Amino acid sequence: MNKTLVLSFILTISSLSMGQAAELTLEQAVGMGLKEDNIVKTEASRVGGAKASLRQAKLSRLGGLKLKGMYTDGNDPVYAFATAMRQGTFSMASMATINDPSPARNYMGGIEAGIPLFTGFALSNAARMGELGVEAAQNGYERARSGITFKLTYQWLTVLLRSKLAALAAESVRAAEEELKTAQMLKDKGMVLGSDYYGAEAILSTLKGYRLNWERALELEQEKLGIAVGLPGGVSALGRLADPAYEDERGPLAASAAGRRDIRALEKMAEISEISAQQQKNSVLPVVEAFGTWEVNSESLSEFRDNRLLGVRFSLPIGDPAYFARKETSRAEASMARSRLDEARRQASIELVEALNNYRAARESLPVARETLEKASKSLELFRPLYRQGRQSVLEVLRAQASVLQAEAAYQETLYKLNLFHAQALLASETLDAAAVKDMSAKLGN
Repeated sequence: MNKTLVLSFILTISSLSMGQAAELTLEQAVGMGLKEDNIVKTEASRVGGAKASLRQAKLSRLGGLKLKGMYTDGNDPVYAFATAMRQGTFSMASMATINDPSPARNYMGGIEAGIPLFTGFALSNAARMGELGVEAAQNGYERARSGITFKLTYQWLTVLLRSKLAALAAESVRAAEEELKTAQMLKDKGMVLGSDYYGAEAILSTLKGYRLNWERALELEQEKLGIAVGLPGGVSALGRLADPAYEDERGPLAASAAGRRDIRALEKMAEISEISAQQQKNSVLPVVEAFGTWEVNSESLSEFRDNRLLGVRFSLPIGDPAYFARKETSRAEASMARSRLDEARRQASIELVEALNNYRAARESLPVARETLEKASKSLELFRPLYRQGRQSVLEVLRAQASVLQAEAAYQETLYKLNLFHAQALLASETLDAAAVKDMSAKLGN
């Protein structure tokens, strides 16, 4: 366990013991979430299974060794004659009863070994397919980690956004309530129109609606983040939405997208399909195996007679009616694997283009959102003294307050999109690794 996760665990326990919701940085949330995620665990098990299959394929080259044992009792002439020969009890007297023998009993034990000499390249192909399977599984595991890292990043950023929106709504409601307290006193003195006052109250109700909805949304997202990192009960995001001014790495990201782990996995699967097709084509080749057996036979478990047999077996299929159908099936599967690979490459390019365009749109929208917020805030600053001088209505003040809240929310959402689409671009280019998460976590930290 690395130092970051140890520190995260200590901070989490301390927070829980004090009755507070745990607060996690992005790096801590991703680290804990990856350890909890069942998809990542499944892919890790798949890698272990692929490695075991590879070992099986390689060890198959050594052939096999097995023990044999059998008890028989019968009076079949052929059986009785052969049994007597194996036990060493056959004599000329046995010829007299060869057509009507007495029941013969036999205890047999033995060892049989076989070593493949040539299998029509089946063993070498199986080993190669096993190696490709391990590589595909490993790439699938790494891609799963990247996908879950993005999912956790998205959830953490969402909690961060919801926390900011809920805080903004609460502050807007507090400020609006202060203005309405003043307006209530002025209304009682006849200095504020009742229609303006009730209109202002309606705006305050709207702001309270924002606060309620955003607080409930925050609770939900905190619960979801807590479940994802293994801390049911809610987790807060420790950080702030900001513009980290990420470098424009469009060229390097596009180059990295060609080596995406899911594409590599599909490349290995396509190679496996090609080898499988070749293996079906080679299934008409002969199979040669060296074998040997050693047996002991006895009628009474006291006097055993042993024998051995060594040789080379050769088999060649010359009448398999399903051969051409199997070959066509494997060829079709190889073609489908190539099509899936081509489609994955095309989709990866689309995903990267979309992510980069979304990031660029958020980057270009940020100055507009910032300018809108500044103007709305300036308008509110100008309205307040005019209102207190009796030159503006409280209704206009609360409208300006609501406009500031909306502009601030839009600005925060733009910051959220900026960071989210940056992470999405990293995912699309297979560069959303631990270093990238650490970089984002540092830039969004307090």
